[in-house]
Amino acid sequence: MKKPLTDEDLLERAGIDGRVAFALAAFALGAGLVALLDRLGVPERLVSVLAPVAAAAGLATVGLLVRTMRVSRFYAAGRAVPGAYAGLALASIGVGLFLPFAPPAPGGTSFPGLLIGFGSGFFLAALVVGPFLRKTGAFSIPDLIASRFPNLALRLGVVAVVAAVGALIGLAGFETAVRALLQTSGASRLSASILTGLVLILIVVPGGVTGVVWTATGAAGIFLAAFAFPMGILMSRGVDLPFPVLGDAALWTQALARMTEWHTVTTAPDQTMASVLVAAIAIGVAVLAPLLSPAMTCRDGSSARRAGLAAVLWTGAFAALVGATMALTAQAFDQRMAGQRPDRLPDFVYSASAKGLVTICGQSVSRGSEAMDACRKLTGFNNVLRAEDYAATGAWLTIGLPASRGLSVAFSGLVGAALTSVAMMIAAAGFQIVGTAIGHDAFYRVRDSSALTSRRLAITRIVLIVAVVACGAIIHAGDLDARTLIGLAIAFSTATLAPLLALSLWPRAAGADATIALLVGLATAEAVIVTGASSPSLERLAASAVIACVAAFVCGVATSLFREGGPESQGGAFVEGVLHGEQDVLNPDKGA
Repeated sequence: MKKPLTDEDLLERAGIDGRVAFALAAFALGAGLVALLDRLGVPERLVSVLAPVAAAAGLATVGLLVRTMRVSRFYAAGRAVPGAYAGLALASIGVGLFLPFAPPAPGGTSFPGLLIGFGSGFFLAALVVGPFLRKTGAFSIPDLIASRFPNLALRLGVVAVVAAVGALIGLAGFETAVRALLQTSGASRLSASILTGLVLILIVVPGGVTGVVWTATGAAGIFLAAFAFPMGILMSRGVDLPFPVLGDAALWTQALARMTEWHTVTTAPDQTMASVLVAAIAIGVAVLAPLLSPAMTCRDGSSARRAGLAAVLWTGAFAALVGATMALTAQAFDQRMAGQRPDRLPDFVYSASAKGLVTICGQSVSRGSEAMDACRKLTGFNNVLRAEDYAATGAWLTIGLPASRGLSVAFSGLVGAALTSVAMMIAAAGFQIVGTAIGHDAFYRVRDSSALTSRRLAITRIVLIVAVVACGAIIHAGDLDARTLIGLAIAFSTATLAPLLALSLWPRAAGADATIALLVGLATAEAVIVTGASSPSLERLAASAVIACVAAFVCGVATSLFREGGPESQGGAFVEGVLHGEQDVLNPDKGA
């Protein structure tokens, strides 16, 4: 039976709603002031910087307002986040994870394959794995696995894996946020790194997962406004929307064909390896710890399912907005470029090309003379650009609509604010996982289960600050490939966490079986990678992860067959409670 909301629950929810509404209203006011400054003639560089700064300030404000000294709020948001809000936060984190994979796809990989893999994994995470974790009552994946399989070595191993996954996601989000600031505002790498690090600390340190969930909800609102407003203005001016059903399907087909020309894989991918890649991504994303955090903040399993459904719907809306935006940008870019002299293009084209977002005659240039020199080397060039002489990356198609369509620079700043916000969200979710794994799953559960709440939270907060500062130093030292970092996190999850979560539903499995599965998964993945003749490609990493996942699960099941299992066993009671119970299976943590 569903437990009714208490007066304290209702009061807490109303208080959080009010604080978040205040922070979002402050951001809306800041965005309005940025637009006003643009109308007053303030330099464009300043205007483009102010919008991301206003968004960052709004997110930091939310993080400060939801600060807490209660364990249940810090690690699970008090189990009081409504499904609609948790779904919006989940959608925000999911979009942020996929944005670095905008075309062209890495290493000649099929972009549709990446899209199918991420989409399938997100669907499973939202509607299957997330509600399952919430049904168990765990604070985290290590908390669940260690409670299901009481084994110290296994707990420490899972903590290490989950902390590594969180660190990789946090580092990828940090790099993506810094790069978004560089691309949209022209800020220096040092200033962008400092701003991002400070905001992340203010998001995750005061409130833990509460700050992550509520700031992710705010970031989703910023993302929606940033892409919907320019599109609405263009449609009000009579511009046809190139999108099926909602707009002109023929224009969408033309724009899609043009984008396909720019981002077509030069060599046809092997179909078997493509299928393996899709499977690896889907499995890894489905059990990716930072993506599952919002589900654990819901009131119960049914609320987590509603959150998952809301997340799927919101993600579809976000995908439609981004797709239509890219199509509109592609159309406008063609109109700006085709038939023009390479040395007489708009300034924003050279600026984008200097950042590697646009190529002219196969080169990234910073001025017209460089563009003309590059084009004169091509066969058949006759002083004006042809359709095959220029190309735009997926990142430019995402952020370049305001510039390509002649809209105010304030809209470019708003898009930069949206991309920066969702990138900060995946970084915050990753760092929160690191803090929970070390501060709760390792320190409290292993080292000192009698520790006071204040000490537990102090340890976790110190871990969070150290993690953010260390990643900031790494980011400042040089560019990183966010796609590689996310890919490694997904591979780790596929090879280790997926088989362990599957084994948790096998009644006969015990701690020794799960430990063997973890070791087999890690060893198999490493063996497949090492046997390669060169550095591992994305496809080889995917193959190693899938083979390791299967091998780990099979070994865990095989060793468990030597013992009896039934409803009266610990494993059987756990499975019965998850599948048929009405309340949390695990005993609540102290302070929950």
